[in-house]
Order: sequence, then structure tokens, then C-alpha cells
Amino acid sequence: MKKYFLCLSCALLLLMVSCVKDNSMRDHRIFGEALQNYYQTRFEDNLRRYENRIRRARTREDALKIVREAQARVRKTWKFPARKSPLNAKVHKVFAGNGFTVENITFQSRPGFTVTANFYLPAGRKGKVPAILFLQGHSDNGKQGYPTACSNFARMGIAVLSIDPIQQGERNQYGPGRCVNSTLGHNRMNRQLMALGETLSDWRTYDGIRAVDYLLTRPEVDPARIGINGNSGGGTMTTLIFANDHRIAAAAPSCYITTFCENVRNELAVDGEQIPAGYLSSGGEMADLILARAPQPFCIISQKGDFFDLRGARKTYALAKKIYTLLGKGDNISHAETPGPHRYSQGGRQHARAFFASVFGLKPLEKEEKPAFDNKLLNCLDEKGVSGLKGEKSLLELGKEQAARLRLERQKKTLTKKQLQRKLRALLDVGRVPENPAYRSLRMTEIDKILFRRVGITPEKFITATLFYRSDWDFEIRAGKEAVLMLPHISSREELVKYFTPETARSLFALDPRGMGESEPSTTERLRRLYWDYGADYHYASLGLLLGKPFVGRRVFDILCAINLISAHGAEKITLKAFGHSRYPAIFAAFLSDKKVKLELVGGMPVTYEQAFSDPSAPIPQSGVPLGILKIADIDEIVAHLKDGENKGE
Repeated sequence: MKKYFLCLSCALLLLMVSCVKDNSMRDHRIFGEALQNYYQTRFEDNLRRYENRIRRARTREDALKIVREAQARVRKTWKFPARKSPLNAKVHKVFAGNGFTVENITFQSRPGFTVTANFYLPAGRKGKVPAILFLQGHSDNGKQGYPTACSNFARMGIAVLSIDPIQQGERNQYGPGRCVNSTLGHNRMNRQLMALGETLSDWRTYDGIRAVDYLLTRPEVDPARIGINGNSGGGTMTTLIFANDHRIAAAAPSCYITTFCENVRNELAVDGEQIPAGYLSSGGEMADLILARAPQPFCIISQKGDFFDLRGARKTYALAKKIYTLLGKGDNISHAETPGPHRYSQGGRQHARAFFASVFGLKPLEKEEKPAFDNKLLNCLDEKGVSGLKGEKSLLELGKEQAARLRLERQKKTLTKKQLQRKLRALLDVGRVPENPAYRSLRMTEIDKILFRRVGITPEKFITATLFYRSDWDFEIRAGKEAVLMLPHISSREELVKYFTPETARSLFALDPRGMGESEPSTTERLRRLYWDYGADYHYASLGLLLGKPFVGRRVFDILCAINLISAHGAEKITLKAFGHSRYPAIFAAFLSDKKVKLELVGGMPVTYEQAFSDPSAPIPQSGVPLGILKIADIDEIVAHLKDGENKGE
């Protein structure tokens, strides 16, 4: 009987197993860790070199050299207007608080580009008072989000200028009726600006510099005692503005300082303004944003449970402390740690007040008070905000005007195809493409009951770009004289296998470049959407931007490797057939290839970089925007060169 039941149990188990659907290939992200390993290795190597550089410093002269290097990185990174325009400052209303008054003011950081702000002025003051420029975190209500911090600085005897960031508070850049979250708006505007060769980090930093200009117009403010403070996104801007403006005497950023490397290790996709373009192209680390102003007083304020990793904050503090000490000012830098998650906690605010009291020679505040006024009183304008002002121009409108000017400049000085190829190759940093690229012969895979061969092109360490094709049972790559190379929107496995038929099998290939299909990241997940505003495409393309190595250039390199590989195995003419967002790198690859390549854009021409300024959703992904592309050409002009080449039989 026991034997009978044992046999029956085995039979039932086998039946259950046979009924279970095989989902082993359900997730196409076979190389999902590839980009994480690729970039994490680079950032770790960079941090190691940086730490060794600091470790070797022994003298004051060594420290001064490191400071000069940090200052050079800052000067090279941020781009500001050549001339400052008039501030056109205006006080709209004044109301009283407990021990201070608040002025609601506006000024223009650029012509027609208005900043809304509150100016807290201590009551009963004698002579000039110190001032703090306060920067908001990513709260949609802007300066209404931090009145407790500002009012208690004012109660200490410090004037405070609290400004609305772009796309926060009263500075909606999309106009009435268009509600776009502050952080999503920042990321979208950032990639629109990238086409011009600028970033939102440039624009927001410049707003801060102009805010200091405004403080210096106020007779109540002591110009030698100007500080800067903010939390989260405001902590970011506190650090960036301090690094760029030498008129600021002291800084205390909260919930930002860590290391760039720690952010990468933790797969943390940060905001557009937190990725200064090319900042790490010559080495360096986040500590350089402090050392560029060393030995000016600086206080790092950290929350122990913050997603900006405390371990990185401690490391940055130790690195900066070494240089400050060699400069004879070791006490000028400090690190305050407070329990709790990412926020501007009461403990964090207390640390900031104690720091500025010490720097400015004031008495510390004994007890914090919450302001009694209605936060709505902090609004300078009506419900339309800056968009209701006469002559006001949004960032998108200003960008659109700049894009139009660049087109006119390009039309006045047209480039030959070869000239444009040289400039584009340099901009994308493509490098030399091997004639017969290295590859791995991967195992066959079954897709929709059809067996496909797979070749893993390996252009760089950790990177595998998968090439799909149909073949016999051997491992030889065979291409017809005329071949088609297809590029997916996301994944060849899901999108392109339907195009493989017995008639097209010998001439048809599909490629997953890095970050797509089989190498779509399984890291940085949130909502599992590749092209989401904080998705994997955004994150890893941002890391390329920070390193000065365009992600789109590396993807173009993968495509060129595939073109050369197919050519080396029999193809004399290749049609590059691109779907969705792959159309952007496909255009660049077709233009740069030295093979006979015909371009087919499924769905037609994608949105151009100039047109993107008219589209509030900014449909071009982060990975599709080379920094400064509009200084060379827009994609419609590149495609026109390609068509002209076809007409001439090139």
C-alpha cells in the first residue's frame, strides 16, 4: 500500500510539473546588471584615484593645488550668460511676523525670466545684518514649504532671502492649467536644455547667483556675512551655488552631501540639476564642490536614514577635512548627523542655526517657533504666478528662441557632410569602430516557438549588445548581400521577431544595443518603465553626462559595431530599420557609418530637438540627447544629408 501511494504521489508531482508553464525566458533582461557594473566600476575607480590624490597631500602647497583643481572643474562645468541683465526688482507687499517682517518681492535673473521670493528682515536691528540665501527642496509649493526655517533665522537677527525654484511655487513654466510635478518638470526641461549645450543645473545655479546680486542691493545686508542654506534639492543648490559664487561666506547644505560614487552604488537616480554635465570628465568627486571654496566655513548636515548615503557624507567630510586642516582651518568644516529619514528635521535646522550663529558672531536661538502667519501670505502674485506677468517668458520659450537662433547660425555657415561627420563623431565621442568587432556566440533561444541564434557583441567590458538572427544549426554568421538591421523601441525579443519569416530569415537581423532588450537594466527599478522620468534610461544616461561620455554615443558605437559585423559576414548594403526611440541613435549611426547604409525610420521622423521645446512632455529620452547637438545640427538636417547622399549614389 505504501508503495502504491508513493507511486501515486510521484505521478501527481510529475503531472503538476508538466502543467506548470515554463517562464524561464519571460523576463528578457538577461544582462540586466550590465550597465550597473559598467558605470559602478568607473565611478569606483574614479573615487579611488581621488582618495589617493587627497591621501598623498602633505603640505599647505599640496592642499592649495587641490583647491585650484577643484575651482577649475567648477569653472569648466557651469555655463552662465556672458552679461548680467537688470534685476528689475519689485516689492509687492509687506507683512509682519513675530520679530521680523516679510517682503514679497520679484526680480529677474534673465530678461523676462522672473524669480518670486520672500525677504525676511529682523525687527529691531542695529546696523547691517548678516543674510542667508535659502533654497527650497522639491516641494511643489516652493517657498511656502520652509517658513519655519526662514522665520527662525530672522528671529536670530539674520535676513533671509527665500526664492522659488524653477517649476515650483509661483514659477510654473508650463502655463495655467498645465500641472507638472516639480521634479518631473526639472528632468524634462533639463533634457530640452541639453540640446542647447546647457543644463537645468546651470539655470538654477544662475538664479542663485542673481539672488546674491539682489541681497547686495539691500542696504540692510552686510555683504561680508552672506550665507547659504537649504534642504534636499535646496541642499544641492546650496552646494552648487556656494561652489560658484565667491561672495558667499559660509554654507550649510542639508540632505545632499554624499559621494557621486555612493549614489551610483545605490542605483539612485537623482534629479536633473544634480547631474552637472561633464563635471567628472577630468576626475574629481563631490568633495570638490566644497574644496572649490576651501577654507570657507562649511557644515554638512545629514540625516542618518537618508537615501543620500551617510557613508558617503562621512567620506566626503573626511576628505575635505584633510585639506581644510592642511590649510590651517580644520575647524571651518563640520559634519552634523541627525536621526531620521530624508527631511529638514528640527535637529537639522538646529545644527544650521548653531553653525551660522558661530560664523556670524550671533547668539544661538534658544527655542524654535513656528510662524503664526498663513503661508498663503508668502505668495507674491495672483494664482497665475509668473505666467500672468506682462512680458514674462518661460524657460521653454527662452529655449525655443535660442534653438531658432542656432538654426539661423547653422544656415549661415553650412557644413559639408564630412565636416558634419567629424563634428558629430567628436560630440558623441564614438571613437574608432573595429571592422570585425569581438563577439560571443550565445545559446539559441526560442521566441514564439521559433529558434533564434544570438550573438553578443562585446564592445566594452561588461557590455553585451545582442544580435538576433535565424540560421542553421552551426555557429556561422551568414548575411545576404542586402541585409536589414532592426532596432527596437525597447526589446527585439518582444517587438521584432514577428518580422522574421522564412523568406527574410537570411537577410534579417535585430539588435538590442546597451540598455535595451536583453541588457535593459534590472537595476534602478521603479514602476518598471524604461523611459520613465526616473527610469533606467534616464539614470544611466545621466551618469554618462556626468562623466562627459555621452550615453547616446556609446549606443551609436554598439550599432556601428553591429553594422560592421554584418558587413564582415557578407552584407554589402544594410538597411537600418529603427523603431520608436531607437530612431535617434539610428540617425547618428547611419550618418557616421562608412558602409552602405540606408535609413528607414518606422513611423517617420521623430520629434526634432528644436520641436521638443514646444512639447510639454519632452518626448525625447535622456539617452537620445547629445549635449550641445543644436550647435552642430538638428536631426532633420542630418537626415537631409543622408537623403542627399542617396540621391548622389554615395
